[in-house]
Amino acid sequence: MLLFSGCAPELYERILISAIGVDRTDAGYRITARAAKAQEDGAEICLSGEGRTVPEALNQLAFSTGQKPLYSHNTLVIFGMGCAQDGLNGCVDFFIRHYDSRPTVKVFLSETTAEDILTQEGGAELASAQIADLSKSAAYSGLSVDVNIIDLINGTYSEGVFASLPILNMEEEIRLNGTAILDDFRLRCMLSPEETRGLLALRGELKAGETIVSDPEGETVSITVRDSDCAIRFTGDAESPRFEVALQIEGEISSLSGGQRRLDNEAFPRLECVLAARITENITAYLSTAVFESGCDAVGFGDIVRRDAPEIWREISESWSQRLPETVFDLHVSAAIARVEEEDTPYL
Repeated sequence: MLLFSGCAPELYERILISAIGVDRTDAGYRITARAAKAQEDGAEICLSGEGRTVPEALNQLAFSTGQKPLYSHNTLVIFGMGCAQDGLNGCVDFFIRHYDSRPTVKVFLSETTAEDILTQEGGAELASAQIADLSKSAAYSGLSVDVNIIDLINGTYSEGVFASLPILNMEEEIRLNGTAILDDFRLRCMLSPEETRGLLALRGELKAGETIVSDPEGETVSITVRDSDCAIRFTGDAESPRFEVALQIEGEISSLSGGQRRLDNEAFPRLECVLAARITENITAYLSTAVFESGCDAVGFGDIVRRDAPEIWREISESWSQRLPETVFDLHVSAAIARVEEEDTPYL
């Protein structure tokens, strides 16, 4: 009887991958990776490889370093714009299938190429973990979405909803610049940060962000959004899709300008109306760009039809993208601003 034994490579034989960028080429894919050698001080180096498939391109990393890549340390995946335009279905499978790949790794779309972001030529260098942390902008600014591999897959294969990805821009520095909506892994439309805010509001995920409003009485006020709650019901039929949207925004005064140190009681209802109108503008902008112009939707209106009227959904699901631009939305947005200023005025 023959017995075979084997062992995994020692840590000093591994190269620790911290970021992976994927770009489309004429022949297949180009990989740009950030990595650290286990036996060194953890400083990142840039590696690259090309191949007909993503695994073949990644195999070039082992060929060029003489070390086996370890993907469990990876913090982010960035796809170049060319990948999204051609369709991510040819390059995302590795990140789902490989035993070392983390399903919670953050995912971004580059406005140009993934290589531009990870090589950062001409900009202040950010570590891979710092780039991945930009995903927290969704929670802290209310102007971006936060997406990992699981979210991307669920958004692609779930009924009645489209996947979304945050867009990275590289000029003087790396920054988020809106949201991409994908249909079956292919780019369908792009949203500005303000339109993304409308998307988050409709999802009930708008939990942060500053809104500058002018009180009709002349005061300029900065309002911090603290929470939102959105309820959406399907109220139409197969021939005339219609939704009723009830959105409640909660906020508080973060600053005043104009010489006053506090607001009178009569100012709050006025500011609440202005804040509600501003959020309504964000929602309307999202609906205009995504739903009416592009026939796509990352909120999940189709899923709401399936929930509220399953028999209608069975009838219209195949043609939902064509029906979306004909949809009517009844928006009811209200805002409540905490009356902190009535009892507690900051002392200088």
